Amino acid sequence: MAKKKTAAETSKKSMAQALGAVGVAFGAISVLAPRSVANGYGVPVTPAGLQLQRLFGSRALVVSALALTAKTDEEVDRGLAAVAAMNLLDTLTALAGAGKAGGRTTTRAVVSSLAYGAAALWVRSLDD
Repeated sequence: MAKKKTAAETSKKSMAQALGAVGVAFGAISVLAPRSVANGYGVPVTPAGLQLQRLFGSRALVVSALALTAKTDEEVDRGLAAVAAMNLLDTLTALAGAGKAGGRTTTRAVVSSLAYGAAALWVRSLDD
């Protein structure tokens, strides 16, 4: 007989899926309308920059798909860990390039990456 899921388990998976949905939306906008995302981050719009924004978006789509397709608690935790790790690396990369990217762009990149990564870690920390 299957064990009935607790409210915490349902809530954790639902929150992970919500984060995944946000990631899919961000990724889709980055792929389909990269200029709008670049403008939001204060990045100069160039053909090369738009190409990189699309690549960034496709990565977000794939990682977010982990959260949306997770079936087990282990898969949910693994997907959330991947999101947190990716955003930590994004934060470090943004800080490393801060001198050339400018303060506005760096601040937006760091704040958004830290917030999304922290949300993933928080959801991951919830009891199964």
